[in-house]
Parts: sequence; C-alpha cells; structure tokens
Amino acid sequence: MTIRDLAAVTRHRAVVGGIVISLLACAVNITGALLEVGWMQEARWFSVPPLVVALIAAGGLRDVRGRWWAAGLALSWVGDTQGGRGFLILLGAFLLAHVCYVVALWPTRGQSLLGRRAAVPYALLGLAGVVVLAPAAGLALAAPVTAYAALLTLMAVLAAAAGRVGVIGGLLFLVSDLVLGLGIFAVDLPEALQTLVVIGTYVPAQVLLLLGVLLLIRARAGLSPTSHRQRLG
Repeated sequence: MTIRDLAAVTRHRAVVGGIVISLLACAVNITGALLEVGWMQEARWFSVPPLVVALIAAGGLRDVRGRWWAAGLALSWVGDTQGGRGFLILLGAFLLAHVCYVVALWPTRGQSLLGRRAAVPYALLGLAGVVVLAPAAGLALAAPVTAYAALLTLMAVLAAAAGRVGVIGGLLFLVSDLVLGLGIFAVDLPEALQTLVVIGTYVPAQVLLLLGVLLLIRARAGLSPTSHRQRLG
C-alpha cells in the first residue's frame, strides 16, 4: 500500500468523515470511562455505523466482499451495543462478524500470511489466549471461546493481504479481544484501564481493516497496481 493507494480509497469526503467520527466516538468513550461519565460512554453506539457509511461512500457494496464486510460491521455494532446483556450475545455477535470478515478476505488468501512462517506469531498469540482464557471461562464456554480465538486469528492472518494496514488492524483486533477476555475471565482490571486498552485498539482496528478491504477491492478492479506488487513474506 502506498500513500497514493490510500488517498484513492479515501477520496470521498464521506469516507474521511466516517473514519473521523468513528475515532472521535472512540475518544469520547474512553474519556467517559476515565472520568466516570456514563453518558459519554454511550458513544460506543457511534463507533461502527460511520464506518458502514464510509464503506458505502467508497463504493464497497458494489463488490461482494464489501457486502460481507458491511454485514460484519453490522454484527460488530450489535456486539458493541448489546454485548452488555450477556457474554454469549457479545461472543455470538463478534463470532458471526468474523465469519463475515473471513469470507470477505478468503478470495485474497494467496496474498496473505496464510500458510507462511510469518503467520506463526499470530498462531502463538491465539494459542496463548486459548490456554489462558478457555480454562478460566469454564467447561461450558471453553469450546466457544476456543472457536472464537481460532476464527479471530484466521481473520488477522488473512487481513495481511491488504499490506501494512491489514497487518496492524488484525494485530490490534487480536490485542483488543485478548485484553477483553482477560478482563472478563482472568484478571480484575479497572474498568477505565480496560476501556482504554480494549476500545483504544478495537476501533482503530476496525478503521484499518476497513481501509484494507477497500484497498483489496480496488486492487481487484485493477485500479491499484501497487497493491498487487506488495506482498508480505
């Protein structure tokens, strides 16, 4: 990915505006947690919808991968806003979201880290999460937690096809969910600290992954030769 490629996928004001609003909502949410201001934490409702607007404005829905990505964002929003009602709602929403993301990224798996040595750190990070969180989650939740970790790790590996934005976005998502899982099952983290780390990595991850999938869609359309030349070893 080059600056030229990035400029091309963000040429519409609505794309830039959506990303800015999403990051602002993230900042307000974190600030609300740090200051213990409840209404500010409701900004989580507005982190993901602007990214859907950005995807539409960039013409992403014209490609089937963009439609899968939009579905994943919608399910992520369900997890963001309804996950507090129960862990299974949170896990189920994001599990389905990552299914959508994996389906969207699967056509470019040959450009990703799948099957390469560079995927080993991802696998080790995912495995470490399972080793720590699955026993702490209990027998009933061990299998769903393990399945989610595997799917999340696969998504992050596949996202590397988009270049640096995909690599960073995927790793940030892994870190976000690992810390969230630790806070739920294993470690008594202060709420403000957990929000800072989890939301502070999750929303940027969604932004970067969105840019990544837009770059991949653009490359498929033959509009970005630099995207085709970029490969990760």
